[in-house]
Amino acid sequence: MSALLQPIFFKINPDTSSELVLKNLLASVCKVAYLSTKKDRLTFYDTFEWQAYENGFVVYKKKNHLILADLHSRNEACSTAFQRLPFSFFPKYLPGCTLREQLCSFTDVRGFFRLCTVEEHIRSYRIMDDNDKTIGILSSTSLSIADRKKENPLTQYFSIRPLKGYQKEIFDIEKVFASYEELGRVLDFKELFLSIMKAVDHNVLGYSTKIDLNLDADAPIYTSAQRLLQFTLSVMRQNEAGIRKNIDSEFLHDFRVAIRRTRSVIKQLKGVFDPDETTRYLDFFKELGKLTNELRDLDVYLLRRETYYDYLPLFLQPPLPLFFNDIEASHRLLHKKFCRFLGSSSYTTFITEWNHVIKRELLPDADKAPNAALSTKTVAVDSIKKAWRKVIRHGRHVSKETTDSELHALRIDCKKLRYLLEFFSSIFPQNTIIPVIKQLKELQENLGDFVDFAVQVEFLHKRLEVLSSGGEWSLLAASMGGLMATLFQKQEEARRKFHRTFRLFDHDETSQLFHDLLTSNSAT
Repeated sequence: MSALLQPIFFKINPDTSSELVLKNLLASVCKVAYLSTKKDRLTFYDTFEWQAYENGFVVYKKKNHLILADLHSRNEACSTAFQRLPFSFFPKYLPGCTLREQLCSFTDVRGFFRLCTVEEHIRSYRIMDDNDKTIGILSSTSLSIADRKKENPLTQYFSIRPLKGYQKEIFDIEKVFASYEELGRVLDFKELFLSIMKAVDHNVLGYSTKIDLNLDADAPIYTSAQRLLQFTLSVMRQNEAGIRKNIDSEFLHDFRVAIRRTRSVIKQLKGVFDPDETTRYLDFFKELGKLTNELRDLDVYLLRRETYYDYLPLFLQPPLPLFFNDIEASHRLLHKKFCRFLGSSSYTTFITEWNHVIKRELLPDADKAPNAALSTKTVAVDSIKKAWRKVIRHGRHVSKETTDSELHALRIDCKKLRYLLEFFSSIFPQNTIIPVIKQLKELQENLGDFVDFAVQVEFLHKRLEVLSSGGEWSLLAASMGGLMATLFQKQEEARRKFHRTFRLFDHDETSQLFHDLLTSNSAT
């Protein structure tokens, strides 16, 4: 185990010479002897939602190793051999090691992708006491963005890392650094990391699908709706690049949710928009959603690959690679097709026009949009009340004979209600709306499980019908039959669970929550 402890970072001002610091500043408190010079390339990785950063770590490749390091000190937590330099990777495909476990604990669905590569030039020195005994290591480091040869270094800094037992002596040196504010200042590695990301135009923690718009309850609903639609469009645009690069399935998922939210705002807020204008856009968004349906379905099957193996006994597992190879081939074709559409002039023109529409400040003609000038709170209460009553009415009609399509329709009703609650959450008391959304989410998840299992059974049945006969295909047919039986059992379990879940939702306590929500005067 290394005797080196957590380092202290000290940023040097651009017009300050590191040699000046070494010769003049440190001479009064310690001796410094040259140790080594080295040059490294660091390639940083994180997910689109910055899940390593949020957990207090940085991930980077250095030489032939992938390293997980503390965000503040850059002390290495763990590492693994990593020969290649991929644009993106999934932690679950790394060899079994501590680093794999750590990254998988951050996320099980998002891929880590390459953020940037920096060149690191380091000159290291031994810090010695009066007896010429080494008490720490001083490093003078300059960082440059790789392949930007003509630019000056992005930043320069010193790091002082004490040896065990010499923290006090090094602390005295740190105080000398801190006393010369005109030369620079003390910081930690997190700030250096943020400066690197800023230099390559990455907005750390700048992405979220959570609606947090702080709407004005008294503002015209049209104004609030415009802000909501601007937000959903921004989510779509932010996910386009990740879809094209096929980093992970969450880019398409978030893109699709943004489409559904957009359609929900337009359709549920009655009398707020000019129908003559919005009909065309609604039709386009509907078709855009349909274009991604099959691609998303294939994503789901690939995400559940390991689960499918677990559903089957060992003797039925060997044929499954044939099934997933077929899924992957279909996915490649559909992904390529959809990426062509994202790059098409029709999509670009539509998005440009839609962006113009949702930034228009003038309220639509009152004859065509009679509710546009009503307050946000008035329309929110009315819309939520109607959507809630619809969920309760349809849910109470569900019986053992209810069809899959009827339960799917109820799931859509729940989604519409949840979208409204999320849209307008900022104008209601948080201690009321949060429990309401939580109750609804439980019902949604149950319905989602039912519908997903039903879709998977139908998909497998269609695949089974077109399988060739004989040999390995017969074995695959047996495997798919086993999967269908298991999935059908789980579908029926979800159906039985629905009645218990809905009774909890259709309860006096939940009704009181909705009553309190819809009769509240203001957000708290």
